Amino acid sequence: MFARTNAAGRLEAHLSAAGFKTGDRLLPERQLTTLLGISRRALREVLGEMELQGRLWRGVGQGTFLGPKPAVTHPTPRTGGGQQASHPLAVMEARLTLEPALAALAAIKVTTADVEAIRHAARRGAETRDPENWGRWDGAFHGAIARACHNPPLLAAFDAIEASRAQTNWGRLRAVITTAAMRQASALEHAAIAAAIVARDAAAAQRAMRTHLRSVQLAIESEGIGWDDTPEPRGQHADGHADTDEPTERAVSRRTPKP
Repeated sequence: MFARTNAAGRLEAHLSAAGFKTGDRLLPERQLTTLLGISRRALREVLGEMELQGRLWRGVGQGTFLGPKPAVTHPTPRTGGGQQASHPLAVMEARLTLEPALAALAAIKVTTADVEAIRHAARRGAETRDPENWGRWDGAFHGAIARACHNPPLLAAFDAIEASRAQTNWGRLRAVITTAAMRQASALEHAAIAAAIVARDAAAAQRAMRTHLRSVQLAIESEGIGWDDTPEPRGQHADGHADTDEPTERAVSRRTPKP
C-alpha cells in the first residue's frame, strides 16, 4: 500500500511539474520508473487506478495518454454511423463467442506485465464490497485479458462489443443480478481464469472463461429477460453522444411490458 501511495504521489508531482495536459502522451514505463525512482509494479498499479478513474487511457502500440479515452464511432449497416443499443443476450452471445478465445490466446502470449495487470484487477475486484467499484474492476479484468493477446484486431473486436454495450442502459438489471453471492462466485471464476492463463494452459483458460460468462448469461435469463425484450438506448446529449457516466459492467436493458 505504501509503495503504491508513494508512486502515486511521485507521478502526480511529475505530471504537474512537467505541465502535462489532456491528450499528452506519458513517457514509456521504463523511463518513468527510472525518472521517478519507483518499481514498475507500483507504477502499473497507479496507472491502472488512474485508467479506471478515466484520468488516462492506454492504446496498444500507441502508449499512455493523459485524459479520457477519445470516443470511437463504429459504423453500422442501418445508420452508417454510431453504435446501436444491443440486447443483453446478444451482447452475451458475442462475449461467449469472443472472450473464451481471447483467454486461450492470452494464455499463450501473456507477459509478466500482463500477469500483473490481470492479477491486480482480479484481486481488487475480490476485495471490493461496493457493487459499482466491483463492476469497474470486473471490466478491468476482462480488458486486461483482451490486451494480453497483443492482437490489435481482436482488441478492436473486444472494444466494439464494449462500445455496443455502453449504448444500452444496463444499470437496472446489473443492480439486481450482482448480489454479494454473485460477486463472490465471479471472484472465484476470475481466479480460475487467471490461474489458467498464468499456467499457460490455453484449454483450461478457455473453459474457465466460458463457464464464467455462461454464469452471467444465466443470471440475466433468470430475471426473465428474453430475446423479444427491447433494449433501451442510453440517454443522448445534445451533441448526439451517449451518456456514459454510469459503469456498464453486468448491466441490462429495460424490459418491454407484456400485454
